[in-house]
Amino acid sequence: MKGDFYPLGKIIRTHGYNGTVVLVSDRPFDDVAERLEEIFVVIDGLYVPFPVEEFVLLTDTSAHVRLEFVNNRDEALGLAGCEAYAGIDACMQEMKTEWEKWTGFTVHDTQCGKIGIIRKIEDYKGNVVMQVMDDDKETLISLYPELITHIDHNAKILQITAPDGVVSG
Repeated sequence: MKGDFYPLGKIIRTHGYNGTVVLVSDRPFDDVAERLEEIFVVIDGLYVPFPVEEFVLLTDTSAHVRLEFVNNRDEALGLAGCEAYAGIDACMQEMKTEWEKWTGFTVHDTQCGKIGIIRKIEDYKGNVVMQVMDDDKETLISLYPELITHIDHNAKILQITAPDGVVSG
């Protein structure tokens, strides 16, 4: 089931008395998180959808989130400690507009280091693939949100953690 969802972070506590929660992530929130219409909170192993009423960034890795149907501190307290996810479709849709900008970015894997430079990104009926070139060596990498660990737009670097066997060092 995790394959259908993009991890947003963890609800760590409540904020105030109106049901607002504090969501913290181990990586920066991007524009996708701020425009989410719903998030999925894992409660007793089930991904429970909650429409988002308000998403306010506190830092690049923390936010106050007001969820529909969570109306007071006690209800919000019941969500503390739960993991939060976005539907993969919502993230993928937002990312498509971003992909066009990535041509020419250098791809680095957390284990293997530099892989090469993105020559193009193609969407093959929902399977988005990066063509990464290092001299004359081509590497094709399926692109999904959980793969990306960091994007540095200024340095034009896309940091990924590729699944075992995709790239070699």
